[in-house]
Amino acid sequence: MDRGLQRNPSPFRAQDGFPSAVHQGKINLADLSSETGCTSDGDAFFQIYSGGIFAAEHSDNAWYIQPVLDDGHPCAKGFMSTATLRSFFRQQGFIFIAFHRIGWFKGQYHSSWCPFIPGQTNHMQGSADLWSNVAGNLSRERTASDFAALVQPTHKQIAALLDNRSEAERLASSISLSLRNMDICVEQIAEFYNEQLVNHMASGTLEGKLSSSPLDQALFAHVQSFFMHLGAARDYLAAFCALRIGKDPQKIDSFTRLTDVVRPEHFAADDLLRLFQQKGYFRQKPSSSVKVEVGGWMEEVTDLRNEFVHRRPYGDRFVEYMGFAKPIDREIGLYRYVRPIVLKSAEEDVQEVILRHYREMTGLCHTAATLSGSKFSMPTLTDDDIISVEFEAR
Repeated sequence: MDRGLQRNPSPFRAQDGFPSAVHQGKINLADLSSETGCTSDGDAFFQIYSGGIFAAEHSDNAWYIQPVLDDGHPCAKGFMSTATLRSFFRQQGFIFIAFHRIGWFKGQYHSSWCPFIPGQTNHMQGSADLWSNVAGNLSRERTASDFAALVQPTHKQIAALLDNRSEAERLASSISLSLRNMDICVEQIAEFYNEQLVNHMASGTLEGKLSSSPLDQALFAHVQSFFMHLGAARDYLAAFCALRIGKDPQKIDSFTRLTDVVRPEHFAADDLLRLFQQKGYFRQKPSSSVKVEVGGWMEEVTDLRNEFVHRRPYGDRFVEYMGFAKPIDREIGLYRYVRPIVLKSAEEDVQEVILRHYREMTGLCHTAATLSGSKFSMPTLTDDDIISVEFEAR
């Protein structure tokens, strides 16, 4: 039976490998950090939600939620099935952000972040992965015969071949890297929210009490970086579209410049431009029957990007200095962290603002990759793809 969250701790016992902080169906997060010490090889799988809430997989179809306030302490509590977990958070107004897998292998840390894209059923690869695949497949097709002709190529020869990219390769790679940077910003903001919520619970700074910390500077940096990288991904995608309609992407290198050259005949000829048109990112100029200008969401996010890149950094307003823990359901100890952002004289939560634009951009780039006409599937390596092999002496 799916027990869900209960006022009384769920009756499960400490599991092998868990520190003694696990007791009576909960993990005391404040105790956990002092007991774990060195980490052996292993991995963990999370669902990341807004407001500082994470769900950690305990076993198949069984999830902890953390942090939850229990007896004055921040704890991880469970269990919930996947279906119940999603329904519960939806009812409580939390936004599902991403799947996050972390781990250590031979002492080395690795991490995989896959954003949730509404309408998609397979979240194994995010938008950044698809555009990386596009770039990789284009590179593979271009270099296959050159590498086949080389015998034990040097590092310099390999680098020269790989860097001699076509414009399509360069732009696909740049879109991927910018989207990956966006992912990292969103991940770090989610980590900040989670850490602040745990700290507010541990210190008893609840019920809307404001507080700040030296870590706020990291939040300010990640918020500004998010809009910088979103703008970069937007402009690289625009240049990719310009290339597809025969324009020079070195000159048509931004979405604004793309609007200057797009004409009605281009929408009929190009799937990506037609996608932008369908989403309302272009609108007809009042003064012309053939020219367009930026519209819809693209206009909104461009203005927001300009706000935090050209007009002021996030953290510039007094109310942005501090955040607070907002009660959602006191009976079960459920709170969410809120950090204000001032937009057009109104206050919103900065994470929810970012997630609104993150979802739109990742969804757009995911669809654009599938419509690009390029191979976006993960490359499958064969013996022919092995360029050279070196063995280190032991």
